This record gives sequence, structure tokens and C-alpha cells, in this order.
Amino acid sequence: MTTYPQIKGLRVKYLSADPANAENGQVWYNSTTGNLRVEGIQGTGSWSSGGNLITGNIGMGSAGTQTAGLSAGGYNGTANFTQTEEYNGSGWSLGGAMNTARRYGGSTGTQTAALVFGGFPPAVTTTESYNGSSWTTVNSMGTARYQIGGAGIQTAALAFGGGLPGKSTVTEEFDGTNWTAGGALNTSRLALGGAGIQTAALAFAGNIDPGNTTATEEYNGSSWTSVNSMNTSRDTLAGRGTQTSALGYGGGTPTPSAATESYDGTSWATTASLGTARYGLGGAGADSTSSLAFGGGPPAGLTNTEEFTAPVGTATVSVS
Repeated sequence: MTTYPQIKGLRVKYLSADPANAENGQVWYNSTTGNLRVEGIQGTGSWSSGGNLITGNIGMGSAGTQTAGLSAGGYNGTANFTQTEEYNGSGWSLGGAMNTARRYGGSTGTQTAALVFGGFPPAVTTTESYNGSSWTTVNSMGTARYQIGGAGIQTAALAFGGGLPGKSTVTEEFDGTNWTAGGALNTSRLALGGAGIQTAALAFAGNIDPGNTTATEEYNGSSWTSVNSMNTSRDTLAGRGTQTSALGYGGGTPTPSAATESYDGTSWATTASLGTARYGLGGAGADSTSSLAFGGGPPAGLTNTEEFTAPVGTATVSVS
């Protein structure tokens, strides 16, 4: 009979107590309790209500984490605007206004070190950086685009895809000062989701010609590789996390979607749906276990915020 070590090439550790700093996916046998144990995400997670935005909008730039999120610009139902709002884990407060009013730009970074690039109308190359209190216009992108995917940090950002107004495969890398050309996407698209860092990014879903796509690609710092697709095709979705632990949620199918999917570095899995189906929403979050969703439409100017949490910890594995 084939044994676990023969399949995996590893032996399950035999311990008298659970390890203090178990790694995600680690398996061991606790001889004291007589249980086989595993460390990792437990369950599918859930969305819960957070504090409302001060001003509802759609197509905003977004950055940060669940407890330190950022909403920048967007469309408030009347016009593009420059308003910035900061989330502290329970409510939103006003931050410094952007210099250029726009919607559907690309964005990435943290609440105190964010970057917004491109947007429309019309398609622009304008890039702005945020220091937690004010925005500064910095060097522009090489190609004007809107509905761009974004990843990375303020000083090492990635912009990919977008509308020219035609669908684009263009990728550009930002080093904190200048934008330079990167490897082109395999699938041209706009209104796509993005996650990760400049050298390990993730691009997923978006609008192609015609319709939407589930296509997912991974970036290694120089080129994109097609990997396993999402389950639900959509555009104007939110996405945050890392290349091996990402979350994609909301969007248009073309009707407003509440679908949420998590990515583990290999495949996408459907998880708990948003409480409010919407597209053009903002998103923030560190990984697939903790995210923030806010704003979007329809109508163009929702204010409600939702927080996603998937419990992480140690569980007993049933062998019966």
C-alpha cells in the first residue's frame, strides 16, 4: 500500500504539543491529544458591514489594508472628483484631495504611500503619489490608459492592460521616479483585477473584445504566464492580495456581481459572496483572508463598505 511519505516525500511530524509558529499548510500529529492537526485557512470566510463612505462614488483609486484603506477620486454621480477618504477599520475620514479629478485609474500601495495612475476622461498618463496627507504629481506613464490593473508598492509599482480606448496588453513598471516598459500581457483587456508586487503580480478577469474573460496571468518581473482561470467572467471588479493569496470580488457580468473568489497560487475557489452586488468598487487588503470592499454602483455612488475575513488557525483533521 502506498504511504503518505511515498506520495509526498515527507513524514508527518510526531509532536507532544502544537508548534508555536506553524506555517500555512503544515501538518503534524499531536501525541498528547491523539489528533492529526493542520495549520491554514479554516472555512470560506464571510463579509460583514463596515462604516459607510462619506461620499458615494464609483471607479475610485484604492489602496491599503482592511484596517487602513484608501479611496481616491472616482465619479460621484455628477462628475469626476478629487476627494480622498481614509478608513481606520470602522469609519472613513477625509484625506488630502488629489490634483487631477479622474475615475477608473490604476492604483496600488498603502494608505500612507499610495500611487494612482491613468484614468479618464479622456485617457491620461497622469500619476500621483500620496504620503498620507497630500498628493504630489510625479512623472507620467508612457501610455495613456484607463481601467488599468495595478500591483506593487509606491516605489515599485506595476500598471498593466487598460483602455486606449481599445483593449491593451501594455505593462509599465514604476521605480518611484520613472515609468519603463515591461513585458506585455498575453490577453489584451481593460477593467481587470490586479494583485501582488512588481516582481510577482497577478492579473485576472476584465473586458475583452467581445465580452468579459476569466483569464488569469502571473508576472515574474519580466514576462506574463497564463495560469488557471477564474470561475466567473467579469470586469470592473476589485482585487487585492499577493500572487499566491489573492481575492477578487464584485464586478460586472455585465449585471452587478457579488461573486468572490480566492486564489492560492494555483487555482481559484468560490467563497462567500458580497452582501451588495456591485461593479466599479474599490478594494483593499493584504491577502485572501482579509479584504475591504467599498463604493461602486449601480447607482453610481454607493457608500456601503464591507469587510471580508477568513479565519486562519489550527484545525483537527478527521480521518474517519
